[in-house]
Amino acid sequence: MNPIATRMNYMRDTLLGPISKSAECNVVITPITPGAFQVQVLSPVPDDLHKAHSLTIFISSNDHLTGTIAHTRNLDNGELELQIDV
Repeated sequence: MNPIATRMNYMRDTLLGPISKSAECNVVITPITPGAFQVQVLSPVPDDLHKAHSLTIFISSNDHLTGTIAHTRNLDNGELELQIDV
């Protein structure tokens, strides 16, 4: 699959409560099952994205994917792989 430029909104929990963040990233999205998909975030990866617990990816003005982050994995090339459950 080809990378796409997208805006991602993500939420992470902190001691002071949840923090909402947004980032522009290049990603590769791969369906896993009807209820899950994988997102490979290409470098540069936001510093705290691996700590997020939910994610919304805006593919276009009318199309987005939303889910809970089930698993994260840092790749050797500096990219981040996320498994998202919808």
